[in-house]
Amino acid sequence: MMHTVPVQHSRTLSQAANRFLDDLRAWALQCIEEHQVGNGHDQATFTTAWTPCIRNGQGDDLLAYMLRYRDEIRERFERPHLWKHGYWTFGESHHGTEHFELFLGTLLQLAPDDAETHRQLIDAAEHFGNWVSDIPEWFDWNTGLFRSMYFGTHRVRLLPGSQLNVADHLRCLNVCLLAHQAGGGERFLHLARANGGLWADAVCNRPDALPAGLLPDGAVYSIARNSDSVYHGFVGMAGDLADPIDVAENLLASGGVNLMLYLWRLTTEDRFRNAAERIVDVLATQLDDPDAGAAADAIRTYRRATTSQRFDECVLAATDRLPATQVAEMGVETHKREGLRLGGVGKRNDKPNWFEDGQPARRNPILLALAAEIRMDEALAVTAMDLAHTRFLAARRALAGNLHHGCAANTVSAIARGHGRENNAGMATAVLAPLLDVFTD
Repeated sequence: MMHTVPVQHSRTLSQAANRFLDDLRAWALQCIEEHQVGNGHDQATFTTAWTPCIRNGQGDDLLAYMLRYRDEIRERFERPHLWKHGYWTFGESHHGTEHFELFLGTLLQLAPDDAETHRQLIDAAEHFGNWVSDIPEWFDWNTGLFRSMYFGTHRVRLLPGSQLNVADHLRCLNVCLLAHQAGGGERFLHLARANGGLWADAVCNRPDALPAGLLPDGAVYSIARNSDSVYHGFVGMAGDLADPIDVAENLLASGGVNLMLYLWRLTTEDRFRNAAERIVDVLATQLDDPDAGAAADAIRTYRRATTSQRFDECVLAATDRLPATQVAEMGVETHKREGLRLGGVGKRNDKPNWFEDGQPARRNPILLALAAEIRMDEALAVTAMDLAHTRFLAARRALAGNLHHGCAANTVSAIARGHGRENNAGMATAVLAPLLDVFTD
C-alpha cells in the first residue's frame, strides 16, 4: 500500500530548515521514549541522524542520551562476554566495526573532548594492529593485509577464501583513524596508511578497473558471485563484484572515498586523493539513478575536501535533466525484493519505493542539494529541503519500527541518515545538514 504526504512548499530556506529540524527532533524524542538496550551490533546507529539538531542548538538532551546509551551498550556486551577488551569476541569485518565506526565516530565529532568515547575507540582499535598481547593476531604486518575476514578478541577464523581482503576491511581502517583522532597515537595512522596504501595503489594502477579485493600476491579486480560464498555469506547486500559499478559501490559502502581523502589530508600523498577521484569517477556515472543519492554525497565530500570542480558539470547536467514541474505529493511503498540485489548505488532488497505525484520518483533530494550548493541557488536548496523533509515525514508514517537494525533500508532511520550501504547519505545528514552549512551563518 502506498502512503502519501503532501509537500509543504516553504517560502524561505530558514522556514524549510526549521520545519525539518522540528520534526527530526520530535522523532528523536519519540525514540528516546521507546528506549531499550538490545543485542544488535548496530543498535545505536539510528541516533547518528540527529546530528543536525545537535549542531544547530536543538540537541543537548539528545547528545546526553547518546552518551548514556554508549555506556549502557558497553555494559550490556561486556557482562555476557560478547565483548572482551572493548571489542567483539568474534565477528567479521563488516558488521563488527559498525558500532565503533558509525556510532562512536559520530560521538567523537559531536563531543570531541569526551574522554570515555576516546577510551572506547582506542580500546577497540588497538586489536587491529596486534597491540594487545593476549589477543590473536588480526593483521599481517609483512603483507600489509588482514589475516581473515573473520576475527575477534577470542579467535581468528582461517577458512579457504577468508584471507581475501575486501572493501569491508576499510571499515577497520576507519576505526583506526578515529582512534588516531582520539589521541591514540601514530601507530593507528601507520596501519591505515599501510593497508590503505595497498588499496590506493590497486585503484590507481588499473585505469580500466577497480579492485574488488587484495591478496598477498596482488589485487583482485573481479570476483564472480558463484565463487565468493565466504564473502556474500555475511554481506548479503553486496553487489556483483564482477560488475565495475558494483565494485565502486562496494568501496563507497565501506567508506572508501572518505577514507582515501582523509589519508590524503593526513599524509599529503597524492595516491590517496587520486584513488578517491577514480572511485568517484565511476560513481558519477550513476547520478541519473534516483536511488543514487550516495553518489552525489560522495561527490560533495570530494568537492569539499579538494575544492575541485571536476564533477560540477555532470551534477548540474543530471539535475537539469529532471522535470521542471513542482512536486505536490510524495508517496512511499514498502517493498521486499526476493533474490539477488539489483546492481547500482543505493540498492537493498528491503529498500522502499518512492513516488512523486503517483509516478516513480525521479528526483533525489541529495542530488538537488548538491546542485544548489554548486550554483549557490537558494531556491533550489529550498526545493531539495522540502522534498527531503517530505520523504522523512512519509517514512515516519509508513516505515515505523526496527530502530535497532542500522543496516536496514525500510526504517525511518534509513531515510534520515541512509541505510547500511549509504551511511550518512540520508535526508537529514546529506540534505538538511550540508545546506545549513552552506546557506546559513
